[in-house]
Amino acid sequence: MSERFELSFKNKEVRMWFYLAVPAFIIGCIFIFYGEQKYQYIPLSVLVIAWTIFYIWRFFYRRKQKK
Repeated sequence: MSERFELSFKNKEVRMWFYLAVPAFIIGCIFIFYGEQKYQYIPLSVLVIAWTIFYIWRFFYRRKQKK
């Protein structure tokens, strides 16, 4: 725990997370409320894709920061 985490919009990781999480949440809610029963997997897959993109970006961003 030597590294501190700043939870503000000055932090690029927090901004990127909000840029991905908020639209994914809105799209997921739209599919939940207006989608049919046969498309129940779409909201979960939208969230998983957003998380995957964020953590892949974070991996490369932190690796670039260490260099």
